[in-house]
Amino acid sequence: MMKGYLTVFLSLSLSILSGVILTLTTLAIRNGQRLRMECITDVSMNSTLAEFEKTLHDRYGLFYVDLSYQEAQPSLQNMERRLQYYLSENVALFQNSDLWGNLVLKKVVVSDVRTASDDQGESMKSQAVQYAEDCDIHREETEMLLNGDSISISGSMNEDVMGTWSALMEMIAGMELPVMQNEQGEWEEVPLSNPADLAYGLSGSDVLFLVGAPTDRIPVGKIRKEDYLSGRDSSDRMTEQQRPDLFQHTGTGESRWCQGQAQTADTGQFITYLFDMMGNYRNGKEDGLLKYQLEYIAEGKASDYENLQAVVEELVRIRFAVNAEAAFADGSMVSEAAGLAEELQAVSLKPAFLQPVTESILYACAYLEALSEVKMLLEGGRVSQGKESWMIRPSMITEAEIHGGTWTFSGISYEQYLACMVYELPEKVRNYRAMDVMEMDIRMLTGNTRFAMDCSVERFRAQIQAAGAARGNYLIDRTYGYY
Repeated sequence: MMKGYLTVFLSLSLSILSGVILTLTTLAIRNGQRLRMECITDVSMNSTLAEFEKTLHDRYGLFYVDLSYQEAQPSLQNMERRLQYYLSENVALFQNSDLWGNLVLKKVVVSDVRTASDDQGESMKSQAVQYAEDCDIHREETEMLLNGDSISISGSMNEDVMGTWSALMEMIAGMELPVMQNEQGEWEEVPLSNPADLAYGLSGSDVLFLVGAPTDRIPVGKIRKEDYLSGRDSSDRMTEQQRPDLFQHTGTGESRWCQGQAQTADTGQFITYLFDMMGNYRNGKEDGLLKYQLEYIAEGKASDYENLQAVVEELVRIRFAVNAEAAFADGSMVSEAAGLAEELQAVSLKPAFLQPVTESILYACAYLEALSEVKMLLEGGRVSQGKESWMIRPSMITEAEIHGGTWTFSGISYEQYLACMVYELPEKVRNYRAMDVMEMDIRMLTGNTRFAMDCSVERFRAQIQAAGAARGNYLIDRTYGYY
């Protein structure tokens, strides 16, 4: 009888233990499959990132996946297809050879991306600064920016000295001239013959001609601004209406998961990177669509000629403001100008002309001095930030001659002024124009006319659904990127 009880007890115990063992085995299978699926996801997402745009990396040291994949239209579906391919290939490695059951890939969705243009281009800027630091890039043109000694050009740029001079010349032109009798006894006006007139007349001429730039050697290439990032869209990224394929998952042009995560990279170091990678008037980029790429970043015009012209006009404005302030504060210059004005017959007959004519002569000296300084900068010379000596004196303005001056190896160079102009730009404008240049180069070098920095992915988020044995259903949510 006892044996019967034991037999029944053992039978019941074994059935319970078998259930426990089978449950644990099922859980082990599910967890094993989940772990395997997670490993497959990690490998596959890394493989997707390995397909970065090689030309962009080789030329600019940046890691981004081009969503066009050399196809007609950039879209998240392109990245999804590549990710699905790698997932399928890795899952297939274990099919029909796994004692614990096969995995089946159900769905792959790339739900969000961080592109180069996100956060006003901070993604691209951060990578560029990291590259410059890793490669220990140093540039003499930007040392003062890194040291916090930026040239104070903001005030000079905002001060409208030319407007003040123009108003003064108009006021002089509106003053009544003195009269005197001629030999026939007739009364006639005495002309003013202001020596500043000739210099003032130059202000309406092409500034590149005035400073003697070799205009015949300036590249003639021209771009369509609307083809590139800064002209294509004014928002941080292209809108849903412009690229519906790209944003059909996110619903907006915003990168939700990465908001607030970006840290501002050092602007001075970024400009060092730009000077190391891009060309300018003094050192043009021969294989670039635009040769004067830094001038494009500074001014954003459609051609090298227009960009150089705008930069030179800016330099003339800056130096004109510096020189005008110095001229009015220089006692010897004021005395010379007043003496030249007093020699004019109209001034001697009408003393009210003395003060405005003296001032106009000082402005003329400052303007011709500015043109001479900019000519020297373009030729590779340097100028002092303030005003230490004069190439143009009041007695010289009647010739309206622009001098190259004596070269010095101290002071500020053309490239340093250009670096400060780029530095003064708003963050988004500077970053977007830099990416314009990158788009130009990559399109020209690869032939991929659809390449776009706002469709170049640094980081992406994916949801992968899979099913396995023992009713295992897995949803894996991962975010992977280069940084």
